[in-house]
Amino acid sequence: MKKTFLILSCLLAINMLNAQPWFDIGLKGGIGTSMMYNKQIFDNQEVVHKFKPGYAFGAKLGFNFIQEHQITFDVMKSQFSQAFTYRPEGWSASKDAVREFTIDGVDLLLMYRTNRNGTYFEIGPQWSTFSKVKYSDEGGDFISPTAPEDLVNSSSFGITAGFGGYIFGTDNFGVATGLRFNYMISDLASATGKDKNFPIFTSRDANPTHNLSVMFVIEVNYDFGYLVSPKCGTRGKLFVF
Repeated sequence: MKKTFLILSCLLAINMLNAQPWFDIGLKGGIGTSMMYNKQIFDNQEVVHKFKPGYAFGAKLGFNFIQEHQITFDVMKSQFSQAFTYRPEGWSASKDAVREFTIDGVDLLLMYRTNRNGTYFEIGPQWSTFSKVKYSDEGGDFISPTAPEDLVNSSSFGITAGFGGYIFGTDNFGVATGLRFNYMISDLASATGKDKNFPIFTSRDANPTHNLSVMFVIEVNYDFGYLVSPKCGTRGKLFVF
């Protein structure tokens, strides 16, 4: 039995040596746009989306357990904006009024990534916390005395997917670009926001608001730790830099 276990251990060690798992770290940033999806907006057309830019930047830690498969953990500082055009009651100006929200947050993503022939595909969950909300409205103040931060939940859960390719690099350094798509499953509106029918601000019953975004991203990666299995019969692992 001990002999069988030793043989299996040696085979596993050889497999790990051939697979050459390693870690990588990276810096990344992106720019794009987003949309607060709410069914009332499309059903009633009382407000119309006006796309605004958004951005994210941060860092990632990846574990490559074989050449084609990787798990990454991203921490991103982000900001997204949403504007709406509408005509409030009694509005006499020829140009529609503009309502705008800008939300700052921190995004945590745990992504599975597959790498093939210089391209990649990734998918995983995203958890976001929102720390600052700015609100402006040319048509009037529809939220006072409520603070803008009270309109949205302090955190939200969603799903993110992306694809792209590696554009240049060396054996342990590379630069990649791609697109990321995100859908926040959680309702962006808090209980207070629902009472005010955020972001519509009408007397109708509130519908859920889900944020969707698309972003062009660029990342710089550095492979910093290869896991080399020692000979059978010894313990531990060795980092090779």
